[in-house]
Amino acid sequence: MKDLNVKSVKVYKPEILSCPICGNQLKYCYAISNKVVQFSSGKTIRIKNLGYKCPKCMDTVYFSQTANKLAFRGYTYSTKTVCMIDYEKTIKNKGRDEICDLLANKNIEISDRNINMLHKKFIELYEMDYDKNIKEAYKNMLDKYKEIRICLDLITVNEIIYVLMYNFFTGEILAIWKFEGIDDPKLIDTLSLYIKDNPDISTIFSVRGYVSKFVPIIKSLICKKTKVYSFLKF
Repeated sequence: MKDLNVKSVKVYKPEILSCPICGNQLKYCYAISNKVVQFSSGKTIRIKNLGYKCPKCMDTVYFSQTANKLAFRGYTYSTKTVCMIDYEKTIKNKGRDEICDLLANKNIEISDRNINMLHKKFIELYEMDYDKNIKEAYKNMLDKYKEIRICLDLITVNEIIYVLMYNFFTGEILAIWKFEGIDDPKLIDTLSLYIKDNPDISTIFSVRGYVSKFVPIIKSLICKKTKVYSFLKF
C-alpha cells in the first residue's frame, strides 16, 4: 500500500500519562507503531501510536489502547475489516473471490491471498484458550501493578457482534467472542465470568457509551469502584 493513498494521519498518545506503579509523569520515548491501515469505510489512514515510559520505573512502554485496537498487530487492515471477512466466510459461507468483490465495492484493496491470511489469523485468535489467557493476564497484572486494567471492544457486522478483550498494559488480545446481537444472553453470561463484581478490576476502556448499549451492560456487571472510560473518538 502506497503512501499516496493515505488520506490523513492520526496520532495517539497513551490514555494514561502517569505511571501506574509510582505515579510519576510518563515521558515520550518513541513511536511503537507507524503504519497505514485500510478501514471498513474504505478510508486509508496512517496511524501513529506513541510510546511513553516512566523515567523512574523504565521497564514498561505505555501506548494508546485506542490506536492498538484499530488493527491487529502486524496487519494493515482494520480489526472491523477482519471481522467482516470472518462474517462473510463463516456466517454467509462466501468464497474468497466473492469477499474480494464485496470489499472492492467498499474501496478496500485486498487480494484473495490476503483474505485467507487474515481469516487464518482471526481463527487463530478466536480459537485460542481465552479462559487461560485471561486468568494468566489477571494474575500477571496483579503481581506487577496490584490492579487489573482491560479493554473491551465491540464490533458490529450486520446481526453479529464481535467482542474483543485486551490486556490494557500489553495490548495483547486475550479473547474474541461472537454473539447474535447485543441482546444475546450469552454476552452477559460470558462477560460475567471475567468482570462481574471483581474488585481487582480498576479500569475498563470500551466503546463510546452514547452510541452503544454495551457500556451500560458493562456498568451493570462491575464493582462500583471500577472506572469505565470510553475510547477516544476516531
